Amino acid sequence: MTDTAATETRARSTLGVGIRTVVSRMPATIVFVLALLAVGVIWQGLWRSFKHNPLFAEVAYGLPAFLEGRWWTPVTGTFFVVHPWVYLITIASFVGMGYLEWRRGTRVALAYYTVGQLFAIFASALALWLLAFTPWPWAQREALALDVGPSGGTMACLAAAASLLPSPWRSRAWLVLLGGGAVALLYWGSLADIEHTFAILLVLVVARPLRVRRVSVQEQRFVALIAVLALAAIETLTSIVPTDGPFGRTELGGGSWIDTAIDVVILLLVARGLFRGRRWAWVIAVVLASINVMLGILVIALYVSFPAADLTWDGDPSVTVATAVLWGILLVYLVWVRGAFRGRRRASLGLSPTPTDSDVRQMLHDFGGGTLSWMTTWEGLSYARTSSGIVAYQRRSGVALVLA
Repeated sequence: MTDTAATETRARSTLGVGIRTVVSRMPATIVFVLALLAVGVIWQGLWRSFKHNPLFAEVAYGLPAFLEGRWWTPVTGTFFVVHPWVYLITIASFVGMGYLEWRRGTRVALAYYTVGQLFAIFASALALWLLAFTPWPWAQREALALDVGPSGGTMACLAAAASLLPSPWRSRAWLVLLGGGAVALLYWGSLADIEHTFAILLVLVVARPLRVRRVSVQEQRFVALIAVLALAAIETLTSIVPTDGPFGRTELGGGSWIDTAIDVVILLLVARGLFRGRRWAWVIAVVLASINVMLGILVIALYVSFPAADLTWDGDPSVTVATAVLWGILLVYLVWVRGAFRGRRRASLGLSPTPTDSDVRQMLHDFGGGTLSWMTTWEGLSYARTSSGIVAYQRRSGVALVLA
């Protein structure tokens, strides 16, 4: 009993120390989360949509609020959430602020959050105010929108936290942030999506976390792989999920499923080739990207030249422009890191037929061998057949390293 009691005491003491450490190193993050929950309880936003609350128009920020002189809304709107289910995403988004505060301190985390939130709100309002002078229906619609929530600040903290990650995770995290922000803006384009984009771009300019030419060749190939897979996912999602962004809308089942399936299969094959550094995959990807970019330019030119013409074909042609933007980003990247895709099909080594793992094991059973011989059955090895047996090897930078 004495040992058990001592163990429980030590466990409680360790837990208490851990809690005190977290509270002392992430006070701002904890206070923000508790404030959000408290406001959600007081104004019932945790179980009712706050957008239908009469208070929404008084505390929400956006261009209409600023034009009417409600300059306090960037502060008041920060602590409300528009729908109950959004609380899950909002609370989870504070993980970036918590990590940033843990690594760099409360002042730095608060600075990123405050500047990111205010910049996202005011930059979005300014951009929409300028775009509202154009006949762009999307800009006219979003210029009248209001929003609440801390997502501009938390997105800036997520971007800053991603910049603290070691390579290659830093570039991978930024790829997810930039890709997700671009897709959300181009295909959905709500006021919140605009704010998220400005918050991410602010940190991208200030922190300058990306150094594409300093990463390894394998990492450059990995980025290309993820980018092409993302385009394949977009191709699928726009066929099964309705979207309504700045470049038009897509309807459920608006395109041909056969065309979509063929496009996705081609993209998957190209993605695999890019990851393996194949030159042919790079050439095909550049050709596909160029075609999509030129198609987007053609759509814009037709709209400008014939504004009254009905240019609708298989799907909304305006969405083609959004897709062309993403393909254009990929095209620039592929040209930038073209040196990473010089690989050609590997020549086979040894005599035919190429031995398998089963052949190696059978030869060991038939002729025996020592400890080193059984190492030839380890995973990751390739095999070459010779006139007198089988040789195990690994490929490294175009060189066959033999186990001997």
